[in-house]
Amino acid sequence: MKHSLKEKDNQKNKGIQEKQWNTVKRFVQMDAMIILPVILALQAFLMMVLVQAVTFADYNVLYDWFDMKNLRYLVYNFLLFFVVLQIFVCVTKRVTPGFVVVTIFSVVVSVINNMKWLNLKECVIISDLEKFSEALKVAGEAEFELFPGAWVCILIGVLLLVLMILLDLKVLRDIRKNKDKKSTCYMTLAILVAVLIPVAVADAKAATVGKLTESNTAEKTGPILYFVESIFTGYLEEPYTTEEAKDSYDALVSAGKELVEDSALTSSDKPNIIVIMSEAFFDVNQFEGVMSYSEDPMSYYKEVESESVVSGDTKVNIYGGSTHFSEFEFLTGFNSKGMNSGSCPYKVYYNEEQPSFARYLREQGYFTLAIHPYDGYFWNRKNAYPNMGFERFVDRKQMEYTDMCGYISDDALTNEIIYRYELQQNKGEQPFFCFGVSIANHVAIINKEPMVNCAEHIDITYHEDIGYSDIRTKRVKQYIGGISKAGEALQDLTEYFKQQEEPTVVVFFGDHAPNYAVDILSLNGKEERCYTTPYLIWSNYDMGEVEEVSEMNVSYLSTYLMQLLDMPLAQQNYYNIALHHLYPYETRYEIADTNGTRYEDFSKEQKDTYFEHALDLKRQIPALLEEPECIEKIWKAFP
Repeated sequence: MKHSLKEKDNQKNKGIQEKQWNTVKRFVQMDAMIILPVILALQAFLMMVLVQAVTFADYNVLYDWFDMKNLRYLVYNFLLFFVVLQIFVCVTKRVTPGFVVVTIFSVVVSVINNMKWLNLKECVIISDLEKFSEALKVAGEAEFELFPGAWVCILIGVLLLVLMILLDLKVLRDIRKNKDKKSTCYMTLAILVAVLIPVAVADAKAATVGKLTESNTAEKTGPILYFVESIFTGYLEEPYTTEEAKDSYDALVSAGKELVEDSALTSSDKPNIIVIMSEAFFDVNQFEGVMSYSEDPMSYYKEVESESVVSGDTKVNIYGGSTHFSEFEFLTGFNSKGMNSGSCPYKVYYNEEQPSFARYLREQGYFTLAIHPYDGYFWNRKNAYPNMGFERFVDRKQMEYTDMCGYISDDALTNEIIYRYELQQNKGEQPFFCFGVSIANHVAIINKEPMVNCAEHIDITYHEDIGYSDIRTKRVKQYIGGISKAGEALQDLTEYFKQQEEPTVVVFFGDHAPNYAVDILSLNGKEERCYTTPYLIWSNYDMGEVEEVSEMNVSYLSTYLMQLLDMPLAQQNYYNIALHHLYPYETRYEIADTNGTRYEDFSKEQKDTYFEHALDLKRQIPALLEEPECIEKIWKAFP
């Protein structure tokens, strides 16, 4: 009897246990399609946070990103990751493979974005693929910083991975066996994709406005969306036909002619013109309050500036790199603002003849020479320069002077210019034009080549804790010393030409700020200055009174020089005169109208007007460069 009762109790307990287990089993199986979206949502959220945290390595950027104003960007990033993860689930019937692949992809992309952001304050876009080879050459010394919050994401990721392996073993078997649930999986994916594509198109259109009128939009959109936008914007914008581009161009030329009283300046003087675009030359005295120096790195430059005809600031479209954009602007007179920051105009448009300031001077009787103390294939200069009208291009393999100060020194460049000038003088009376691009203060290591004999003669005292590594602190010291050497080399050049009877003009300007300027300037509230470089124009003869322009785009500088020299103006000069009148400077980062009002203070109507203007240039310039035969005369002087 007792045995029978005990047996009944055991059976009862066993039945309860089986019932409980079956309830759990039914819950797990029944909720597989509920648990799956939750897990995918956790994965998607983790990935979007991980990418933002690793890319910017800044708690403040991550915190600001989670703002209601950014809600559409947050939702889009979330959906983008969710859809990709869902695709993996539909294909593999598991959650682990998709999570592992997407995590690896996200980490790799984020590390690349981190290095690009630290150096250039830009995230990766589709057109970066066009200059991938150049990026690899300077990637050896690219820096990387890890935000501590990224470790939290990694820890959560490991826990999620363990959970997903258990889900794959216990839960998702039900989905793999159940055809109805498979169909639901694919249906969910189709709905998400159908929602995502229209959102992507709409967002890309909005991004067009943002990228023409705002800076650093990747912080708002997130790096992944920023990349996706770059794909869509390239295809969504309806390009100009050649006729439309030419009409737009001609309208600006006509407007420029109306602004110039004498449209046929015909000075017979043809002074020698020497232009030096100095690598990463920046007014480092703007770091005042954050660091100080044992001697003034700008002293030599200031001495030359005090003797100059005019000096001021050039506004640039680049930061920390992409030198080719600034030299392209000076030599062509086109503003690169609307061009894809990841592209290289020399590689895209200059494998055939194009008009330029160099070609103009050549047709005016000048001997035209370009010098760059690095390999000619870098940024395709060996093809671009001849197609711009330079008679001779000297790279480091042809240079007579190759003393090092980091890379080939600015002093060596000065000596090379003098040497080439004297060679030309011995050949006849032809006026001399030289466009020299220095390299000594290039911040990144190129092709793993060692930097030799770097300038370290100026001691730096830091008044703020910047948190730099020993390597970066050393690089900053070498850069500060290099700025002093660049100014000294400039002074040597002007001292030489003081002794020459031939009238000579020297133009000097920086291509961009060094890649740590924004970190330092942000500490003293001057971060907007990191897109401004100094310029001066010096001459060894009296040029009389000149109209000074204290701020301008680099694209206007060659036109301004021609006006100072009373040279016959070309269509491109009138074009730039009109643009400068409308917006004295307009770059990716700074815009001001003729009244000095900055873009952030524009009214809605002014912003709308500016956007139409900026979009016009964005469509106009590539269309013209793609058809060089239609613009072959824009750099020819009017009779």
